[in-house]
Amino acid sequence: MVQIDQGIALPTNRSKYPFNEMEEGDSILFKQRKQAESCRVAALRFTRVHKPDWVFTLRKVDEGWRLWRIS
Repeated sequence: MVQIDQGIALPTNRSKYPFNEMEEGDSILFKQRKQAESCRVAALRFTRVHKPDWVFTLRKVDEGWRLWRIS
């Protein structure tokens, strides 16, 4: 039988990336390309839904990969 729970709050922030807290010029560093690409896709989805005027870009740097909020 399946148990039904009541009074459990729905989580408000489902993203594992802090896009909402980022200001222009802020960036996130990733060591692995796969994780960086995952973040880039999440940023695109975030902008479509929440902040259509924001722009993010992903670039290769000496330390790994970096995602910037550029506007």
